[in-house]
Amino acid sequence: MLLLLKTLALLLTLGCLAYLGWKRPGSLVYVLAAAVALDISSTWYPSLGSSGAFGMVSLARIVTVVITLAAALRLWREPLQRDKLKWAFKQPLTRAFILYIGVGALSILVSVGRMKSLTEVVRLISLFVLFLSLIVLAERKQAWKLLGVVQWVGVALSPLALYEGKTLHFLWYANLATGEIARVNATFVDPNIFARYLALGIVSNLLLFYHEKRPKFKAIYIVSLLALLAALTVTLSRSGLLTTVLALIMLIILLPRTGIMMPAGLMTLFGGMIVILRPTVYERLATLKQGVGAVDEQRLYLWKAAWAMFRSHPLLGVGLGGFQQTFLKYYSALKTVPYGATLSHTTLMTIAAELGALGLLALAWVLVCAFRGLWRLRRLDNAAYVPGVGYLLWFLAVFISSQSEARFFEDPMIWLSMAMLLTLGYIDREGKNSFGA
Repeated sequence: MLLLLKTLALLLTLGCLAYLGWKRPGSLVYVLAAAVALDISSTWYPSLGSSGAFGMVSLARIVTVVITLAAALRLWREPLQRDKLKWAFKQPLTRAFILYIGVGALSILVSVGRMKSLTEVVRLISLFVLFLSLIVLAERKQAWKLLGVVQWVGVALSPLALYEGKTLHFLWYANLATGEIARVNATFVDPNIFARYLALGIVSNLLLFYHEKRPKFKAIYIVSLLALLAALTVTLSRSGLLTTVLALIMLIILLPRTGIMMPAGLMTLFGGMIVILRPTVYERLATLKQGVGAVDEQRLYLWKAAWAMFRSHPLLGVGLGGFQQTFLKYYSALKTVPYGATLSHTTLMTIAAELGALGLLALAWVLVCAFRGLWRLRRLDNAAYVPGVGYLLWFLAVFISSQSEARFFEDPMIWLSMAMLLTLGYIDREGKNSFGA
């Protein structure tokens, strides 16, 4: 009976997404932003094939496939869209992504696990195709609405987060409610990833407040900000809290002070009040002051192993996706926790170990080109620059957060954010680059 219900849920989802892909393909951009917040959706559908990550079906994965097919359909229906795709391939950011994937493909030659590296390269290529598909489907007029979607999804999850934090009755992964510290995950597989999404929602909220002129709606955004901050604190995610603070600083730097200081001040006030009222949050933040000493033993030995791999293979590393296999085969003596992790949880260290200096240089070029994309908006269209700041900060927030909870290039939100950043700067044949509300 359960299998039948899951199969029906899968068929219903496919039907709805197929309709959107045929009739309103641009709306899939919003659906993806919301679907990323529903890791729990993997429990709604039957597993396809073998167990493990590739056997699991989630809403985000289904939407990714449908977006790719919808983009192909639009390119066939609307030849003018091919101009946009050709333009996208000429952009430095697109070429930077290609360079990074190329380094990953090159690492297969020296990889300790060539099939694993090949699998990871294929996954990167599929995400790059998602990036191109989003550029084909997205329109500039969607920029503010997309920021709103992420903000409102975060707000919608806040009551669940507060309920879980108060009652310790978790919707799923109930094991997170046990132990000395209960860390709320809501509909996400991990509290840190939930905190990351909330950080994106907070960035969106502050930009929407900055952009809004009507007092009534500004008041709504203030209440929403309080809900997002409250949910963030019950995750007890140090990386999430730090990411949010750094994103706020970047927001103040990138936007005119006169418009952003009020929402930034409100956020600081709300955050300070929550920390005072909830001592557990303060205790978690206090560990940041202790530096490396505050990092658990697992991360320490993983860092040591990554550094050892980089020193032994400085140019191309041990191969994309090869960290775990190399660790177990050559560096397991560094493991100081009997049942500790064997996968790296720090993006920079992972790339250094798996792709060496070439991988780090390719990553640096991606970051540089992301900033160049925003700078281009500032020169071309100041109105597009403001939401562009939001999408760059989404990208940077995921990057900062991934230093604690690894998923960076694997997170669809970076491809979505960079697709929107480029879309905001696209100039069509008629020379139009303005966008509506």
